[in-house]
Amino acid sequence: MNMKNLQREHVKIVDDNPETVLAELIADYESRTGKTLQPAHIERLLINSFAFRETLNRQQMNEAFRQQHVRFATGLMLDLCGDDVNTPRLEASAARCTIRFQAANFVSAVEISVGTLVAVGDLTFATLEQGQLSAAHPSMDLQAACTEKGVRGNGWSVGQINNIQTALSGANTILAHNISIPTGGADTETDDAYRERVLLAPESFSVAGSVGAYKYWARAVSPAICDVHVANVLDGSGNAIGGTVAVTVLTKTGLPENELLVQVRSELSGEKKRPLCDTVVVNAPEVVDYALNAELVLYTGANADAEISGFGCA
Repeated sequence: MNMKNLQREHVKIVDDNPETVLAELIADYESRTGKTLQPAHIERLLINSFAFRETLNRQQMNEAFRQQHVRFATGLMLDLCGDDVNTPRLEASAARCTIRFQAANFVSAVEISVGTLVAVGDLTFATLEQGQLSAAHPSMDLQAACTEKGVRGNGWSVGQINNIQTALSGANTILAHNISIPTGGADTETDDAYRERVLLAPESFSVAGSVGAYKYWARAVSPAICDVHVANVLDGSGNAIGGTVAVTVLTKTGLPENELLVQVRSELSGEKKRPLCDTVVVNAPEVVDYALNAELVLYTGANADAEISGFGCA
């Protein structure tokens, strides 16, 4: 039996069908009293109430049983299932981008420390690296993360994050702006996404670099990742190159930016997370343009011009 096709309502340890429960209670009462019950008997009204409560108890019993299994567990029970395989739920993550710092009219070197803040409106991004600007190197690109976790840090256009909040000295003119669109910000991992990682968790025990293991560790980087494809890199003839693994990452908001790809590449390249002879290449998916041709069939009597216009086809 394919467990992926198993429906939640089919997983039971007791029959919780209300009609079955009612029939069992009526039969039990009649066998104990020797009395045949009719729908209008006062005992039937009491038994109906008991049957309702018994049905609820059985449904709760079945649901408690389902909550013991990863495929059907939700909320805290799913977290406990993940704890069994050392796979905690991913907390909300912060968006990341690359910020370019530039300076002119130097008095001395400009020191940019980790945590230097650059804002857009009331939202700030903090640098994750330190750097130094000088007359010889007046420009530098540094990785930065939003100080607020979640999706709010995503999607700012290039150049919008440009208000330096941390005092910097050493030059008369110091500017900063993002040169990439922030991505990777996500809310706490949902049950569906978390469930898929918990089911993949046994693959992470492998030391042979299975497809499932690469998917597991890539997904563990950020809750913003919604899908991962793992295969061999192909040569010019379309043949697989042994030992070279291509990991393609897709996010909930579309194509990943370089900052997230760097995180995934770093996660998969640790000496404890890939075979020694594997070369891991992490890429964004290839964009494929396509067009849909559709035939619209209208109900008899419908206004064709109005309907087509409403679908944006005019």
